[in-house]
Formats: sequence, structure tokens, C-alpha cells
Amino acid sequence: MINKKISDLSLLEQDIWLNFCYYYQCELDDESIANEDQTYIDKKEKNIRRMQQNDFLLSELMAFRQEMMGETIPFKPFQIAELLMLIYTLKVEVSNLPAKMFQRQYSDILIAYVQLLGGLEFIQNHKLARSAKATLAVKARYDKHLYPRREIIYRILREQVVQRGKWDNPNQAVNFIIDDLIKAFEDYDVDWLQSELVLKQKKLKELEQQSKLSTKQTNADFVGIRRKPRTASTSKQIEELKKEINNLKQILKSKYPSKEMEKSKYKMPYSGGYIAETIIHELRSQPEILKEILLNAN
Repeated sequence: MINKKISDLSLLEQDIWLNFCYYYQCELDDESIANEDQTYIDKKEKNIRRMQQNDFLLSELMAFRQEMMGETIPFKPFQIAELLMLIYTLKVEVSNLPAKMFQRQYSDILIAYVQLLGGLEFIQNHKLARSAKATLAVKARYDKHLYPRREIIYRILREQVVQRGKWDNPNQAVNFIIDDLIKAFEDYDVDWLQSELVLKQKKLKELEQQSKLSTKQTNADFVGIRRKPRTASTSKQIEELKKEINNLKQILKSKYPSKEMEKSKYKMPYSGGYIAETIIHELRSQPEILKEILLNAN
């Protein structure tokens, strides 16, 4: 498992170096970028120190394109240095991190890289591009629930301040409300699952109607009427929707829907085994909320 994590980090690191050396004059070639010998590691570290000072000229190609076509450079060298340092730090810590925490940190670096480049199409390695696409899709689903679930946290904290007063520190506050919070998240999860089920069932009905219409149109071809045939993509969509609907039903029928969601693609913010730790960490960066819930927030 650790080897797989290191491999993923190395693949990301190599792609970052390749893109950097495309845009800027870089002493490393493709072979040395992929090489893990100490000599090449020392060369990379030397380049990173230069990156941190923005001590790099544009490559001849990019200088020409910038001058002739006004093409912009998506990143500064120091921004690439920051990503590479995050990767090196994560490589050192990989054996001590729980799988979920590693995946979260790796995904954050990967997403930051895509944002720095300006799009998935600029990633050079196809495997990494597919991974980034999947990660962004998960992030989009995750972010959709982040704000409403964060508001649940703040609401319960404020309610408890009214009832019992403020706490001494974030740890005390979160541990006090954690049971109520988990129950509120469970209610949120069930409401969302039910809503998602209704949406998927509606979509399935629409696709099945389209499929029936396509079948009738195909039959009309036999009498000389030209019609658009039923597409294979529609059939595939129907099968995938049926599987998803069945999965949603099974989760809703389970004794603990929220726990079952963690095993599927329906990952929610503030779920899993580190709920309290995650919330405490985030609260420390929210001074306005801390003023509302702590006796001494300074």
C-alpha cells in the first residue's frame, strides 16, 4: 500500500517537473526528472531553491509564443516549488498517515496542480489526468454539501451556547456537541438520499420513455420512414441508473445509512473516523465563530 502511495506521488511529481521544464528554462531532461538517484535529487533540490526565488527564464518556445501571440504563463516558479515541497513532505510522512488522511492531502495537491495549470488538458500523463478528473468530480459532489453541513455545526454550537454558555476551547466545544452533531448529520444524509433517489427515478423514467420512442422509430424504418435509431449510450445510462437507484435503496434500508454512505461514492464532509478532529482544526481558522462560542477567543 505504501509503495502505491509513493508511486502516485512520484507520478505527480514527474508531471509537475515536466510542465515546469516546458514553460521555463530547466536543466533537467525527461530522464533525470524520472530518476531517483541522489545526484538527480540534489539537482532537483537546487532547482527548487531557484524556483523559490523565481530565478528562471522562460523557455525559448514560451518566450516566442508570449511575444508573438501574447500567450500567458499559468504559474510562477515559486508556486511550483510550493507544490513540490508538499509532495516531498507527504512522502516522508506517508508511512505514519492513515489512508484517508493521505488521500485527502494527495487530492489537495493534485487539485491545486490542476488549478495552477488552468485545466486537466495540460496534465501530460494520461493516467494522472484520469485520476485528477475523478478527484475533481468527487470534490464537486463534496463541496456541494460542505456549506450546509458547516452551517449545521455552527447552528448547534450557537444553540448550546444559549443553553449552557461558552466553552474554554474548541476541543471542549466540539466534544460537547458531537453526539447531537452526528444525529443531525444522519438526518441530513437520509434527507439527501431520499431526494437523490427521487431525482434518479425521475431521470430513469425519462430515459426509458426515450428508449421506447427510439424503438418505435426503429420499427418505422421497416416501412421506409427514416428515423434516428436507439443509441447504445441510452441503454448504458439506463443500466447505470438502475444500479445507482438500487444502491440508494439499499443504503436507505440499512441500519446506519451514514456509515454505508462512507463505503460508497456518496462521501460527505465531516464524516468518517475523524469528525471531531476535522471540525476542531477548521474552527481554529474561524475567529468570528470562536468569538461566539469561547470564553476567551483571543
